[in-house]
Amino acid sequence: MKALGLGTFVIVMLAISALLDHESGIGIWLELRDDLAASSERVAQLARENEALRKEIELLEVEPSAVERAIREELDLARPGEIVVRFERSRGSGSSDAVAQDRIWTRRPELADGAPDREAR
Repeated sequence: MKALGLGTFVIVMLAISALLDHESGIGIWLELRDDLAASSERVAQLARENEALRKEIELLEVEPSAVERAIREELDLARPGEIVVRFERSRGSGSSDAVAQDRIWTRRPELADGAPDREAR
């Protein structure tokens, strides 16, 4: 019975020393497991971004006005007579994005019926 208790104690001590020793396989395995989890999350994030870009490509191929809108947004262009107003979201507004996003309103000259033509993006 004494030998069984001593054997258990030795096994427990070896397991603890293996956990505390960074050079042992257990420490390296734990680091690799954390790296794998971080890499898997990054792959999932890139897959979501890829899907969003695919949807944007489809929209640009289908809708003719989407190409003009994308060019105007990317290059900060406006047509003559338009006024562009940008509203930036504050970073503390609960947005999960690290970068504040703009909301662009353009005001075009009034239409023939006297009503202003407004476009929001």
